[in-house]
Amino acid sequence: MVKELRGRWEDLWKKLNVRAAPQGTFDELIEAYSSPDRFYHNLRHIEDCLAIFDQTKTLVLHPEEVEFAIWFHDAVHDPKRSDNEQKSAEWAEAVVKQSGGSTDSAERISYSILATRHQQQMTGADAQLMVDVDLSILGREPDVFWQYEENIRKEYAWVPEELFRQRRMEVLNSFLERQHIYYHLQYREMFEEKARANLKGAIARLIDGIDAA
Repeated sequence: MVKELRGRWEDLWKKLNVRAAPQGTFDELIEAYSSPDRFYHNLRHIEDCLAIFDQTKTLVLHPEEVEFAIWFHDAVHDPKRSDNEQKSAEWAEAVVKQSGGSTDSAERISYSILATRHQQQMTGADAQLMVDVDLSILGREPDVFWQYEENIRKEYAWVPEELFRQRRMEVLNSFLERQHIYYHLQYREMFEEKARANLKGAIARLIDGIDAA
C-alpha cells in the first residue's frame, strides 16, 4: 500500500503549481496514519477516500487541491481533542506555503479540510465534495459500515459505554436530520439511500444498548 501511495503522492506534486514537497512530509504522513491506535482514521481510510474521489473529481474546480486535502484531513487525530481538523489544516497550509504554493491555494485546501468537521453547511464545489468523500462510508454495504462503526468505538475505547452511545447517537442523528446527507447529486445517487438505512440501524442498536444497560 505504501509504495502505491508514494507514487500517487509524487504524481500529485507534479500537478500542483509549487516547487516540491518539503522533504520528509510523505513519511511523516505515513507515520501519523500508521499509529496503532488508529482503527479507522488510518491509511486504509485515505486510500478509500482517494478511490472514491477518483470517480468524481470532475465535479470540482481544483481537483489537485481536493486530493491534497484528502491526504491531510485526518493527519492529526487525537480522539481526546476537538481541534484535530484545525491542526490538520494548519499542517497542510504550512506544507503548501513552504513549497511555494499560493496563499489562495493554501486557504482553499484548509477550508476543505475544515469542512470535515461536519458542523456547518459548506459552500463551493471543492469543499462540498470533500464532505461527500469523507461521508461516503455511511452509505456503503452493511458489512463495511458496521466495521466502520466498530472501529470508531475502538478509537474511543476510553469513553464510558453509556456516554459513548449517547454522543454517537447525537452525531449520527445530525446526519439523518439533514435534508440531504450529500451535496452532489452523484453522491446522493450512490450513497444516500443506504446511508440513511445504515444510520437508522446504528441508532437503533445504540438505543437498544442504552435500554439494556
